[in-house]
Amino acid sequence: MGWDFLMINKLLKEYLESRPTDTFIHYKNINITYEDITYSLESRIKSLQAINIKKDSVIGIYLTNSLDLIEVLFACIEVQAIPMIIPNTLASSELNHLTESIEFDYFITNWEKSKNLNNTGKPIFPIEELSPSIGGCAPSRLMDNDLDQIACLLLTSGTTGTPKIAQISIKNIISNCNAWDKVFQFNKDDIYYNCLPLHHIGGLAIIFRALLYGFKIILNDRFDAELIPNHINQYKVTMISLVPTMLSRILKLDFDQNIITSLRSVIIGGSGCSDDLLKKAITRNLPIYKSYGMTESCSGIAGFWVENHSDKISASGVPHDGVEFKIIENQIYIKGSSIIKKYYNSNLIDWHSTNDIGYIDNDGFIYIIGRKGFAVSGGENINIEEIEDIVNQHPKVNEAFVKVVSDDEWGDKLITYIKSDEDELLGIKDWLKSKLSNYKIPKDFIRID
Repeated sequence: MGWDFLMINKLLKEYLESRPTDTFIHYKNINITYEDITYSLESRIKSLQAINIKKDSVIGIYLTNSLDLIEVLFACIEVQAIPMIIPNTLASSELNHLTESIEFDYFITNWEKSKNLNNTGKPIFPIEELSPSIGGCAPSRLMDNDLDQIACLLLTSGTTGTPKIAQISIKNIISNCNAWDKVFQFNKDDIYYNCLPLHHIGGLAIIFRALLYGFKIILNDRFDAELIPNHINQYKVTMISLVPTMLSRILKLDFDQNIITSLRSVIIGGSGCSDDLLKKAITRNLPIYKSYGMTESCSGIAGFWVENHSDKISASGVPHDGVEFKIIENQIYIKGSSIIKKYYNSNLIDWHSTNDIGYIDNDGFIYIIGRKGFAVSGGENINIEEIEDIVNQHPKVNEAFVKVVSDDEWGDKLITYIKSDEDELLGIKDWLKSKLSNYKIPKDFIRID
């Protein structure tokens, strides 16, 4: 079934009438039913309206609890505010640069994280103080459905220059979800294991699919490979999304194949996955669907079942419904209803350049052979120039450059070569932690003459 609207409160109230005690999200050993999430959302909406959050207010959501994040995001969408999910993994300098680059009106965070925002000069509301009663008993004021409404803003690249913020609309989300449903035929009995972070489109898209198609999510704040097989068995998981690094770590485990027979799809995306890793997964009887997408496309927009096309194992897939691909000077461009129309505070985009170098074969399969100026490590896009610029700021570094090598676990592995008068550069990783998110810090540092 395709959808043409996303009025969250309306959808949840339909579930409230038809299946109130069914679980929507299982999180931290608690089942959150449709009844629970419906009443929580209504309270969140009242809380936001009580502190004067209204249409087009730009809200920085800086939370560590995934359930709180989902409720606040849904509430912002319902009052037509503009929510931006701020990764709680940002280094202090990255966070400062982001808050200086965007005109936030309010921040919603928690007590622990609020101190990181004290220098913004903007109102900060800890989630602990936004009690359900703050809005009183007056009904929440909901807006009309608007397909062009901004559903959320997501960070897409390095933060040393002006941050690139994807402006994702309601229409982008609905179109992407509908295209995925054509491939997977979601049903209310599906149980989707979500261990991807919600500040990434890969994790966030699963929440919207579950909302639209009424299936259950097992939600985790972090990935733990050793827990996955037993959790699949315990919760009878039917679907899971992973990046290659996660898949690699799971395949290194010794587990009984019989405990994961409930799986009908293992979706691999986020970075280039080696052929050897995919072959290992197939020999372990995992139903692998290889996906290609990005934040700007509202998650995957191409893919294929690897076992059905073993001769195309190096490909990234064929386009999903409603998406066009073309090649201009070896670069891949995309267009369609799930592709963002613009970056925040930027110009409109017609054909979006992915920065991926590749080609399309005679059967319509897309092949990616490189990324212009970027590496993809552990499912994260990393701007090579940003890393080199930061390392070169170290007082003991005369010159540095980053080399990217292929790696079965990481996809791309970053190695930094450093020219320095010092025999050893002790503490450079600790120094970088205040400048860069952990995933951006190169795996190896090599001193050269």
